[in-house]
Amino acid sequence: MPTPPKDAYRAFLGTVLSHLFLGIYTTVFALYMHLKRARRSQFVAVDYGVIALFSCTVLTIALDTIQQFWTVCRGSQSAPWLAKIDATTSSLSITLNFASQIILIYRCWNIWDRVICVIVPPGCLAVVSWVCGIAVTIDLYTVADASQRVAKDWWMPLGVTSMGLSLGVNALVSGLMSPGVAVSVLLESAVALFIAQLVYMVLYQLGHPAFALVAGPVTIIYGLNCTAIMVLVAMNRSFDVVGTDIGRTQHSVMVFAPRTVTSEYLEVSSLTVRGEANWGGARITSIDEHKV
Repeated sequence: MPTPPKDAYRAFLGTVLSHLFLGIYTTVFALYMHLKRARRSQFVAVDYGVIALFSCTVLTIALDTIQQFWTVCRGSQSAPWLAKIDATTSSLSITLNFASQIILIYRCWNIWDRVICVIVPPGCLAVVSWVCGIAVTIDLYTVADASQRVAKDWWMPLGVTSMGLSLGVNALVSGLMSPGVAVSVLLESAVALFIAQLVYMVLYQLGHPAFALVAGPVTIIYGLNCTAIMVLVAMNRSFDVVGTDIGRTQHSVMVFAPRTVTSEYLEVSSLTVRGEANWGGARITSIDEHKV
């Protein structure tokens, strides 16, 4: 029986840690779906995004588990296809990061009353970050043997560039969202992702063995962070009101819904308290001014 390298054991331990995070993620996702069903609220685009994030995360962890289990038990040289699995897992992880950033940018866009110029900088950075990361992972498919990982000269700079740009997106979104979501800044902005990716990038740059431990959990945090935010929204404990009925009973500019006047709105608006207030420096207006 081939003896797996020490790095394989570290990676497998990281996979075990990933499953612990996945358990938390699954619980949060199940709670979100339960709240959506209990409130009988309609699914909107962001809800399908949350579902896609969870599905993609489960697929990523499943592929990574297969790879690590096979490497530890039988050695990487016994299965050349492990290199393809590794490249696929990396591609899914980068795509998960990109999708989670799109959801956060979408939230930021609505919080800023759908001002296009607010989302252009983080949106462009997110796309460039994804392209840089995918360029590296696609080239990983050319590696014939998972045990022969000889990094090309341009892999490291481009990989660090991808992570750095992603870090910049989270920092920018955090700066844009934090003033308007001061009550729950640590969760509702991208601060959690910022910290996780900062550790991720530093360990990657240093080539530290602990990188194998945090790679899986950080991948799960991409989807977990967004899903936890949507749970708060569904529980009416957030500034935002995506896919819930709070927008029909309370006044706020922070809504994920097209601004069209419906008969249902006209019936409820007569019962809505008219007025405006300032909360945490943000101007909160009545539903009569910003129609859901």
